[in-house]
Amino acid sequence: MAERIYKKLEGMTLDYVSGLLEENPKERFIRYTVSFDLDLDFTHFVQMANVYIPGYLNNPVNAIRPELDGLAYHYSYNYLFDSAGNIRDKMDLFELFTSPRYYMDQWATGTKLAVRYSKPVFEVVEGKLRITASRDFRLLDDSRMIAIGDLPLLQFHWALNLLQSDLDIHEVKAPTTVVVLMYMHEDRVVVEGQSVYRGVKYIDRNRLAFGNIAAKQILTAQKSKTKK
Repeated sequence: MAERIYKKLEGMTLDYVSGLLEENPKERFIRYTVSFDLDLDFTHFVQMANVYIPGYLNNPVNAIRPELDGLAYHYSYNYLFDSAGNIRDKMDLFELFTSPRYYMDQWATGTKLAVRYSKPVFEVVEGKLRITASRDFRLLDDSRMIAIGDLPLLQFHWALNLLQSDLDIHEVKAPTTVVVLMYMHEDRVVVEGQSVYRGVKYIDRNRLAFGNIAAKQILTAQKSKTKK
């Protein structure tokens, strides 16, 4: 299997709008709810897509999958189908993947935590795609309530996974990822001991408390400044 290619797309942005952190002692979980504005430069998108998959938007069996770690979990991918050849702007592109039915809202279990995304709500606001989404966390150990200190690094991705298929092949084959376009940079930096994409937005957990999440609490991963 070929290694997946990740590329920063110029003009692709993720802007924080608002957020709230709350606890539910009865059901033993902590939830954050956030709103972000997603955007991209459609001309740059088409140019970059065609570099990796010539005629990408014109093939009905090509597909797309939004990767929204920290915001929502898309089940699979969406074929272009009859939208192929008719995607004229970014709003046409967004319509491929903004139906709530494409998104998971069940608990998933990790090593120490159970996590549940909500189905996101999308709306167009001032020419951008606004997503409002929530994520719940609870401990697998039911002997105590989860605390803020138990939460993992809370980062927010906005990327588009472009998948290619071939109409000329008569056997049925799932489309395969060729490139993932994202607002983050391709190189990685270390945040709280974890490797993340440079430029990714994340929550400053050192100042996190229940209630509103202020814009100043949303940080951007950067390279550490070296001391002279």
